[in-house]
Amino acid sequence: MKRLLLFLSFALLPLLAAAQDYTAPEVKVSTEKVRIGEKLFYVHKVQPRQTVFSICKAYGVTEEDLNAANPDLKNGLKADSILYIPVVENNDAKEEKVEKTDTASVSDGETDSSPGPREGPGRVIEHKVCLFESARSIARKYDISTDELLDYNGIRARDVTVGMVLLIPVKGADDTETEEVTAEETDSENGESEEAPMPPVRKVRWFSVSDPLRISLVLPFNAATKPSDTFLNFYCGALMAVQDQKEQGAHVVLNVFDLEQGADAILADSKFQESDLVIGPVEAATMDPFLRFSDEHGVAFVSPLDHKADSLADSHPFFFQVPASQQVQINNLVSNLHAGLHTPVILVQGSVSDSLILQQMEAALRRNDITYRKAVASELPNLVGPYGSPANPTRILIASENKIAAAEAINTLNTLAKKNLPMSVYCTNRVRNFETSDPDALFNISAHVSAPYFVDYSDPKDQQFVLQYRGLYSAEPDDFAFQGYDVLSYFIGAMTRLGTGFYDNADTLPKQLLHCNFQFERDDEKSGWRNRATRNIVYDHEDFAILLTK
Repeated sequence: MKRLLLFLSFALLPLLAAAQDYTAPEVKVSTEKVRIGEKLFYVHKVQPRQTVFSICKAYGVTEEDLNAANPDLKNGLKADSILYIPVVENNDAKEEKVEKTDTASVSDGETDSSPGPREGPGRVIEHKVCLFESARSIARKYDISTDELLDYNGIRARDVTVGMVLLIPVKGADDTETEEVTAEETDSENGESEEAPMPPVRKVRWFSVSDPLRISLVLPFNAATKPSDTFLNFYCGALMAVQDQKEQGAHVVLNVFDLEQGADAILADSKFQESDLVIGPVEAATMDPFLRFSDEHGVAFVSPLDHKADSLADSHPFFFQVPASQQVQINNLVSNLHAGLHTPVILVQGSVSDSLILQQMEAALRRNDITYRKAVASELPNLVGPYGSPANPTRILIASENKIAAAEAINTLNTLAKKNLPMSVYCTNRVRNFETSDPDALFNISAHVSAPYFVDYSDPKDQQFVLQYRGLYSAEPDDFAFQGYDVLSYFIGAMTRLGTGFYDNADTLPKQLLHCNFQFERDDEKSGWRNRATRNIVYDHEDFAILLTK
């Protein structure tokens, strides 16, 4: 019942008041523009009784152009919705007018007919407030504090309105330029060769009561059509994490968005625009518009569940991939073989469909300088016995996720284990979920698994989480509830500790939580972060218990 009430309260948030009758306004060309990819668009807020025809006429575009830029139009034109209208050749005059109004100008104290900056040292930038902008988001854009922005303009945060021109002080700009020129002249005088400029050091922002960490959680709840229990459970775990982190001193605001609203509507929301951290959406195929926001605004973007999104870290510097990829799982699995120079290692081949896993495992074995021999399941009885000893058991690596082939290998090894032949078996996380003829087979063969997630119900912290979840929601937490708790706990804790400095120092904060471990690494400063940590599981044949190891 509590979970149902929570869901209903979330589902009712998007409801809008009915529009009242009044005369249709004239369509005015917006003074707000955005660049999406390499294309320039006007941002138009739809007024009651405006039509597609009247909007297209005002902006000089075709209905085809408008529909192509706004896929959600297929559901009809709605008042207060946001349209992206392409800037095309036949409205160059409008574009020129917008650019003169919108483009931030840099003044060095020269006088002209436009309002100038305040007198004083350094440079001042004029910024015209656009739709969905606030004092906080504008201050963040120019790397100054909100208080500095408001004090310089002599206003309060609630005074900031669309169309207002704010003056942005660029502190120390003149001194910086002088120092750079002097350094270059000194290098030239000394005959030193020019080097590529060092990347700028970002100013670290810290979060407080007046300037809290703002998190946007974007999940496919599908609240209006077919509500998803899976992501509701993730959300429930996330709420528990936020509460726990607040009790530990964190200052957090969590804004929740249903992906069913559409990416455009979410990105246009003023609350989303102020995000310091974006978590979700889930599937890699739906992440692109949010990744563009992350890249353009320097905001951390977290992929919480889809291991297939791993490749996105190659080109997005603020991207954080939480689920360890299959390659990472295999690398960690092979590293846990602890095979010495004389340790017998057997790589069990599966079906033709397992060729990729076989290649990944062989590559990992070579990287670790481990000598091995390949075999199929039917050859194992002749190989396990003659080699290995209680002090140095044979390591057997199953390179298969084919259900039939993997089950054959496990059943064969289970038979050999009952003869007390010394062995340790290593397999992927998926294999441990396959059914075999003997339910105790994984324990008998001392199976080792490297998994992205695993709940250790013997751990008091996990037990406490289960009790709290039951008390709050009258339901049992599933893997998604644990994951929601872990993801929010980690990122809130990390950004409370390091501020926005976390973006460049995520590798300094490894963490083991309820459901998964975190150890972020990146290839270089232009790439994003990948989680290299897994949960290493051992099926202990003596106590018939599942153990977690480092």
